[in-house]
Amino acid sequence: MSARMVTYRVKEGRAAENAAYVRDVMADLAQRGAEGVAYRVYLLEDGVTFLHVVHEDGEGGALEVSEAFQRFTSTLIEDRCADTPELHRMTLVGRYDG
Repeated sequence: MSARMVTYRVKEGRAAENAAYVRDVMADLAQRGAEGVAYRVYLLEDGVTFLHVVHEDGEGGALEVSEAFQRFTSTLIEDRCADTPELHRMTLVGRYDG
């Protein structure tokens, strides 16, 4: 299983636009029936910081082949980001899904 977290801040006034891109990615994954991937995106209380958490079976890759994800990332850094996104690879230690 591959697990990673990405955090970044968007420029003032760009959070709604960024969230729309995220919703397009989610719709694309659902439409394609992408299996073996769990993807969650949160907007923190400051209103400009996004937190992405993705878990993929195997080495991953299902997210990157999404055309909507490619559109989302193609302009993220140079257009919407206020700072450089930080990638953190993670190892699952425990899980409870109640």
